[in-house]
Amino acid sequence: MAKPKSPLLSLGARGTIADRLTFQKRGTGHFARVKPIPKDPRSEAQLAWRQVYRDAVAAWNALSQEEKEAWRGVCPGLTAYQCFMSSELKYVPPITYIDIGAEPIDRAQYALCGWTFIDKNNPANASGTLHTIKIYAEFNIRALIVGTFYTINPLLSLPTGAAIPDSLRTPHQGVIVRAKPPPEPEPPTHKCRDSVFIGDVEAGAERTFTELSIDVQEGDYIGCFFIAGSIEADSEGFAGYWYAFGEHIDPGDEAEYLFYDGNAISLYGIGEPTP
Repeated sequence: MAKPKSPLLSLGARGTIADRLTFQKRGTGHFARVKPIPKDPRSEAQLAWRQVYRDAVAAWNALSQEEKEAWRGVCPGLTAYQCFMSSELKYVPPITYIDIGAEPIDRAQYALCGWTFIDKNNPANASGTLHTIKIYAEFNIRALIVGTFYTINPLLSLPTGAAIPDSLRTPHQGVIVRAKPPPEPEPPTHKCRDSVFIGDVEAGAERTFTELSIDVQEGDYIGCFFIAGSIEADSEGFAGYWYAFGEHIDPGDEAEYLFYDGNAISLYGIGEPTP
């Protein structure tokens, strides 16, 4: 990602040129990146759903006018067409999908801008591609980036009562006589696998962004960064989240993170598993 000092021979630039290059400002810097192009993964599950829907539409079109009218009033609040389609699609076996992150709901607290957050709640249940992101902002968010992360240096800790391994013991003349003190714990290091720039998010309700493409592997965590606003959060009763000051959400970025136990942020992803 380019970080120009004077973009387009000016003091600042925002927006997209020729549907190819996007300029944006984060904090005190200007950034230029290739505009992300949503891709259609055309997975087997996705293609199967599309065919089921086409078959249902064809079945509706094959009905006579009298047969169509017979569906009117069967489903309260739905049109005849909606009622028929609901019936046709109701018994299709559910398709396995990826989900990651905590429910995007109104929460008791909020998390502020300027930090990279990684939510420990609900790691990805499969590998594939995230196509939908749901988020609940407490105050309007600017320049939201969402990504997937994995741990490359977990926090060192020993369970209570566990035997101390030889690597933590001090040998004396070939005989282990005492234990070395355990090393000071180091903050865990997380690495960004993939990310996508989403942009501004209006506060006050769950917001959904679709037609995205974010690589995810089973066990990954979801995270985000934004330059203004805040995201709904809780501080107890959940698995917790990691946080680091500044932006560390370009693919390949690594950083050491601190941890808030019990916390959660309202950020959730849905995707298609790899066939």
